[in-house]
Amino acid sequence: MALQFGPRLTALLDEPLLITLGTTRRDGSVQMNPVWYEYRDGQFWLNGGHNRGWFKHLQRDPRITLLVQDPKNAFRWAQIQGRLAGTSVEGADDHIEHLAQRYTRGPYRNPKIDRLIIKIDPERVTGGENRQPWDVT
Repeated sequence: MALQFGPRLTALLDEPLLITLGTTRRDGSVQMNPVWYEYRDGQFWLNGGHNRGWFKHLQRDPRITLLVQDPKNAFRWAQIQGRLAGTSVEGADDHIEHLAQRYTRGPYRNPKIDRLIIKIDPERVTGGENRQPWDVT
């Protein structure tokens, strides 16, 4: 059963904030990367390349932790533990354009080589807003 996020958490996730993702390297250490994202249809949609280290980690170990924090309010943040749900090359170029518009209000300026949509199912959420936990069901 998919998690349902309440309106306060959804409002945070709708803001064009970077999300920091944490994946596990083969040696057990954690790799952290800031990335663009969108929360859509109950999943986190990331966009990356097949050769990105963090994506290779997800292929080996599908667990991931995502952290989003409001830069204007240190007491408004969410840590989402999730799992790789799937990937798709179909629509990946359009998706990176969508993310570029969301974050830069302009076109994507890097080459669209081997783009991939990476979908993450959230499984657990911690954090809150001004010390009030998020509504998650």
